[in-house]
Amino acid sequence: EFSQPSTKPQKIMLDKERMFLAIKNIFDNAVKYTPKGGRITVSFEIDDQGLEFKIQDSGIGIPEHQQKKLFRKFFRAVNAIKMEPTGSGLGLFIVKNIIEEHHGKIWFESKENEGTTFFFRIPIRVLGPLSKP
Repeated sequence: EFSQPSTKPQKIMLDKERMFLAIKNIFDNAVKYTPKGGRITVSFEIDDQGLEFKIQDSGIGIPEHQQKKLFRKFFRAVNAIKMEPTGSGLGLFIVKNIIEEHHGKIWFESKENEGTTFFFRIPIRVLGPLSKP
């Protein structure tokens, strides 16, 4: 499901290919870890502070004791490995770096066996060139 923003989107400065990769990685995880018949909702809003993107799923969720490790390189939650044994554990690490290169912030809310919601916010205007954190 895609939820249209309440205001008309403005053009913003960002690296289109990298941002597409970040969104695709989050969305692919939502699809991969949401059982058949589940629900995935994608939405975004733009305000004076920037763009906020949200992907919510009704998937397997992330065990609470593993949530602090989620954006680490090569990390995969135990329940994710059981459901999908293949995977590098690099997707969310890459996503976090892309968002931070855009001077943004990424976070999530999750309950095991109930689902996960990923959010990220990037400013509308980036002052100066994009740089690594």
